[in-house]
Amino acid sequence: MAFLTTRSPIGNLFNLHSEMGRTFEDLFESREGRTDAGDTPWRPSVDISETDNSFEVRAELPGVTESDVHVSVIDNVLTIKGEKRQEAETEDKNYHRVERRYGSFQRTFTLPRNVESTAITAKFGDGVLRVTIPKAEEAKQTHIPITVKS
Repeated sequence: MAFLTTRSPIGNLFNLHSEMGRTFEDLFESREGRTDAGDTPWRPSVDISETDNSFEVRAELPGVTESDVHVSVIDNVLTIKGEKRQEAETEDKNYHRVERRYGSFQRTFTLPRNVESTAITAKFGDGVLRVTIPKAEEAKQTHIPITVKS
């Protein structure tokens, strides 16, 4: 049973274009005053695992509050979206380096066919979102004992 990720070919093309641009900038420009955050959008890292009874999606969301995360399932597509808000800037700070990324994010995943979409649960704690997707009874593995006749 495969767990598929929805792809974004246009987004990949733009990311490639941005990376190539940064490579040439690195060759010809000074590093002074630059940040490593770049212009690419923030995408939380996700792990997907499977047990005999369920799938689990874990998304790292450091600095995101529970109220800024939304999970939905529509037409067998799991969507995790939200926003990582930037701290209020103060005039007395002069940043020398900015690496943290902020902004809206969205991750979508096509679910396997044999899941109980009405029984999906989501828990958020310590900057990690855990979405548990139970398998339907017909998708669970069954073990059939084999008896040897002598």
